[in-house]
Amino acid sequence: MAGKNQRQHLRIGLVVDIELTLPGNEIMLVQTKNISDGGLYLVIDTRGIPPIGTEVQVRIKNQLGDGEEAPVNRAVVVRHEADGVGLKFLDV
Repeated sequence: MAGKNQRQHLRIGLVVDIELTLPGNEIMLVQTKNISDGGLYLVIDTRGIPPIGTEVQVRIKNQLGDGEEAPVNRAVVVRHEADGVGLKFLDV
């Protein structure tokens, strides 16, 4: 059925600063547009978009509420859009 939403996880519109680590350990500071249990959408300069299928690492830039550093999560680029990329978490 055309246009049917096939998402498994509810997206939440949330802007959070993220450290995006690309292959080769290049780090980009970006922001989320939305987050779900299965992945996130990052607003990113289109010149810096990694190819679909690229494995990356993401980490919330700020400390968590208890003062601990946020964990690093593995993700893969699954979608390109005009203003950013969609990432799917690995090991979820």
